[in-house]
Amino acid sequence: MSGLTCNELTRLLVGPERQGDRLDVFLAGTTQLSRRAVRRLVADGLVRRNGDPLRVQSRALTLGDVVDVLRPPEELGVPPLPELTTPDLLFHDHFLLVAAKPAGVLSQPAEDRSPDDPSFDNQVLLALALSTGRRPFLRMLHRLDRITSGAVLFARSSSALAPLTRAWAEGRVERAYLTVVEGHPSTDSFEIDRPIARDRGHRWRFRCHESGRAARTKVQVVARLDSGLSVVQCLLITGRTHQVRVHLSDIGHPVLGDRLYGSRRADEVDRPLLHAASLTFPHPDTGEELRIECPVPEDLAKFIP
Repeated sequence: MSGLTCNELTRLLVGPERQGDRLDVFLAGTTQLSRRAVRRLVADGLVRRNGDPLRVQSRALTLGDVVDVLRPPEELGVPPLPELTTPDLLFHDHFLLVAAKPAGVLSQPAEDRSPDDPSFDNQVLLALALSTGRRPFLRMLHRLDRITSGAVLFARSSSALAPLTRAWAEGRVERAYLTVVEGHPSTDSFEIDRPIARDRGHRWRFRCHESGRAARTKVQVVARLDSGLSVVQCLLITGRTHQVRVHLSDIGHPVLGDRLYGSRRADEVDRPLLHAASLTFPHPDTGEELRIECPVPEDLAKFIP
């Protein structure tokens, strides 16, 4: 739970640890109000959810709901708003947004994760809810691995979700990744066309195998470094799990830091250096082609001459 305060209003946000609570249970647990006092406030029309007055205190709340109580915060005993993680929005309008996911953050919630380890989609949802005063429509169109940084696309309305999903399915979304690999590829520009299947001997690992699904990656060498490393850009023609990591490892040039796929110099960096550098796609309303670039994080940028 997080609180946002002003002189005559107390704003509360339903976080992962409180989703599913009844309204009266939520307010009694996040303020100094008794459940009887909560019921009186609700009956008097002094409680709103997502901007609309509530008359039923037993209503269950949803992640990202914004609850406003028309009483000053000192009356409710609400502490000041703690500092929240504010995602870096690369582009946004009424139809969509593209945000920069940091490395180390899950794209979406996992069953075994604590509410204190918020996923990226929840961070974006809660930030939008606080800024608008109501729970927004938000759907993530794709995921990045936890170790990967970069651009993530969200639909902000149901009318935008269908055309964005269709563009994705039809291959009209271009995804470019930037990475550092071990060794120097033999040519500067080439394509890897090798199917990818799950590795039966490892729960989280994939491999190139003829039994897998078709996978194609275009690779362009950006720089060959004296240290025996190369900076490369990868353009995904298909979108398989771990595709860039699997393909580069399979040709003998694993992503620097990627222990799962054979990096021999993993101790030199804190994570596999893989960054979703740009997304290009048709706008769901106008059809105009958008190209959204995501700034390269410092840990990867230092390898670029």
